[in-house]
Amino acid sequence: MKKVLIVVAAGVLFSCTNDDGCHECHIAWVNSQNQEVEVEIGEKCGTELSEIESEGYTLTSAVVVGMDTVNAGYYPASLIHCEEHHDN
Repeated sequence: MKKVLIVVAAGVLFSCTNDDGCHECHIAWVNSQNQEVEVEIGEKCGTELSEIESEGYTLTSAVVVGMDTVNAGYYPASLIHCEEHHDN
């Protein structure tokens, strides 16, 4: 039983290191000067990647990027970018 759990845990840990199904993502927020500010939301994989690219992402707390504060809240899929050349 312990061997099965270790194998399952290892599969979960390494599932997001696969180049085929995981991408670094960010919110592409536009500030008051009409400049894009990137809010990193981390590496997303599989179902989670598909969901944020189609449904959007909820930022749970405000993030300060340089001189800009990006408020917590829902950001639509059109503002979510995962990997530079990934089609979202």
